[in-house]
Amino acid sequence: VITGARYPRLRRSGWICFGSWLAIAIWLAIVSPDGSSTKDARVKNCHVGGPEKYQRYVLGALLPEVDQFMLGFRLITSVDPLFTGEQASSLSNLTKTIYTDLESDPDFHALGSVMPGAYDELWARKFDHGHYFLYVPPGLDHKSPAPALVFLHGSGGNFKAYTWLLSRVADECGMVLISPSYGMGNWDSQGGVRAVEAALDDAGKDIPIDMNRIHLAGLSNGGLGVSRVAASDQGKRFRSLTFLSGVCDAAAIATDAFKKQWSGKPVLIITGTDDDRVPLNHVSSYASSMRDSGAGVEMSTYDGADHFLFFSHRDRCLEELSRWFTRQLAPALPSSKELKGQ
Repeated sequence: VITGARYPRLRRSGWICFGSWLAIAIWLAIVSPDGSSTKDARVKNCHVGGPEKYQRYVLGALLPEVDQFMLGFRLITSVDPLFTGEQASSLSNLTKTIYTDLESDPDFHALGSVMPGAYDELWARKFDHGHYFLYVPPGLDHKSPAPALVFLHGSGGNFKAYTWLLSRVADECGMVLISPSYGMGNWDSQGGVRAVEAALDDAGKDIPIDMNRIHLAGLSNGGLGVSRVAASDQGKRFRSLTFLSGVCDAAAIATDAFKKQWSGKPVLIITGTDDDRVPLNHVSSYASSMRDSGAGVEMSTYDGADHFLFFSHRDRCLEELSRWFTRQLAPALPSSKELKGQ
């Protein structure tokens, strides 16, 4: 029972608590990025069909992205049996390091966070807002068509850290980087293939893209999107596929459409020996299936690496990706038949 003497104190405490939270919210609203970029920024938020309002005044945009992940790492061990406390601690430290460097880059800091789009899927709301990150290497000739890499994020949402890390590959290879957002990363749901198509088409209106040199990559659950896009009528638009700790749709790569479109084309798979989410035997199985379809599969295995090697082994991974795409972008050598005709 609340006595008359205690009631004013409780009410006062309630108002103090409310005022504190309100002050924090106002402070976050003032200091958080508004999602807009300068004219000469290397990276920007884009929306298919034109500007869609950035969700600035929601918690997922007000709270720094890295802090959202730190909270997630504390909670995930209680709901995900595969996520150990040791793994959460290691990934937390890796993420802090990456975001410390990322947020010191004005162009990437200005992006804010598009995590509200991922949370929309959790709340069973519309989550495909047509968003994608568009990264254009500095010094790239905006008048000449450039090669492009379309990257599909994994489960949890389109963390801007992915685009920041891959910008290194884009810079070294002179590629435009297109990173579409698709909620929590359930690319196998209806609309996943269309989201990839729409982002690629829209980016082509912003900067000239060489339609003969477009590549597709996916991380973790993004691999589902890669395999499904590859087996769809959109598959013919891409020159190569890359799976990073990737999940694969076995049914998609077993189709005649996949075989027809990917026979003789290159596929890169990077995986870790200690990946308990996409085990090595599963990866070897889908690699074998793609080889049976005629694809030129290269598989790179990192000893001791788990599912999160893109963060833990990022330097090695990015260097390998740069070498891979440099090879794919190199002019094809003339065949012996062509040489004889000269």
